[in-house]
Amino acid sequence: MKGKKAGTSLLLGALAVGALSIGGAGVAGAASPTTTTASTPAVARTFNCANADKALGRITKIEGRISAGLPKLKAAEAKAKAAGHTRRAARLEHRIDRLDSTALANRLHAAAAAIEAKCDVPAPAAP
Repeated sequence: MKGKKAGTSLLLGALAVGALSIGGAGVAGAASPTTTTASTPAVARTFNCANADKALGRITKIEGRISAGLPKLKAAEAKAKAAGHTRRAARLEHRIDRLDSTALANRLHAAAAAIEAKCDVPAPAAP
């Protein structure tokens, strides 16, 4: 039984070393500078237009889920504050701030606009 455990430990150790060595190469490869223009979002550079409708649908779905979920989160935050659960209320407030931020909305709109511009497809109608 002890030998089996040692063999498993050895195998896991070898896998960990292998994963770390591959991960290090990935970081080194990612460290190389790339030249990109500031006006082109990352979505447009490597996007496959065959997936344009699917991606735009996902963006629309995400925006809908955010707008539908914010009132629920705000109600949960108020309920947590009323019950004296300050840590939970703070976490909910942080999540609300993140989802309601203009940065997230701008990022979603920029991705949709880049896809529409690159692939010449209209944005899907809101469900």
